[in-house]
Amino acid sequence: MLELNAADYSLLSWVQQAGVSAHSLSVRFQHDSLIVHCQTLEVAMRLWELRSCLQMPGKDLCFQVNGVFYIGATIE
Repeated sequence: MLELNAADYSLLSWVQQAGVSAHSLSVRFQHDSLIVHCQTLEVAMRLWELRSCLQMPGKDLCFQVNGVFYIGATIE
């Protein structure tokens, strides 16, 4: 069994607050980026609007929807 760290809890809280179904997205870290693969732009927008909930300063937040890659901003 894996132990959850602060970043894991932050991600879980972010998704929960956005009201997004876990099966509608996947998340991965790549270098200094948090990449979120979403099924729809609506899901990406809900997550974008609540990005201040993320406790991962310095990470770039990026979204990918239907093969299109959107670069967001650096999380503060």
